Amino acid sequence: MSNQNTITRMRSMIYLLLGIALSLLHGCSLDTVNNLDPNQPVTLSPGTGMIVGSVTSPIVQHYWEVAHFRYRKLGESKSGVLESASPTANFLWKKNRPIEPGGTGPDQGLEQQLGRLFAVELAVGTYEIYQLDTAGKILIHLQPVRFDVRSGEILYLGNLHVRFCIYTPNRRVYRSYVNGAIPSVHNEAQRDLPLLARKFPVLKGMKILPAIINDDAWQELEKTGLPSLETSCKPE
Repeated sequence: MSNQNTITRMRSMIYLLLGIALSLLHGCSLDTVNNLDPNQPVTLSPGTGMIVGSVTSPIVQHYWEVAHFRYRKLGESKSGVLESASPTANFLWKKNRPIEPGGTGPDQGLEQQLGRLFAVELAVGTYEIYQLDTAGKILIHLQPVRFDVRSGEILYLGNLHVRFCIYTPNRRVYRSYVNGAIPSVHNEAQRDLPLLARKFPVLKGMKILPAIINDDAWQELEKTGLPSLETSCKPE
């Protein structure tokens, strides 16, 4: 057997072991958006309501980070997550392959924004989005913004959008990397509501009320960016 064949087989084995390890990690991950079952009728109890919307991030060549917005009910420590999509087709980061439904890829209609739609049933109360991270790396502890969950109502929170901030070390490296982010909220109801009804057919014909998150607390980030002078948060 030639040295080249040996190297190829060893490389394949490493990729296989890496894939298994990542699969196990993914299976134990708490970073799962608790979306409603698209095939079951929506039956909100008196003590619950639903939030819907989208999370998007720019397509930046050579970056595969998924943005996670962390939220929690006021006075409680348990958190939930709303996430954007990955430009890669699987856990081995192979690009240019069809995205499997239910995978990490973007939802139909949001491919160019790496977007994911969400529809989550929650207990009635006031919640806060307090953190933005990606792949376990905390990008920024956010000044919290709040949203309410109202009994028996479906509320459109808006489009949570992320602009990644790119860090490029002075020394020669394989690539620069995402070192921070600037979040914002936009009213994209005209785009999102039809897409939500496509992804979650049970929402068709149901009344969805606007409740766009007030992101004033995040606006200062547009002016200050991040403290590191080596981090670039240029407009898209």
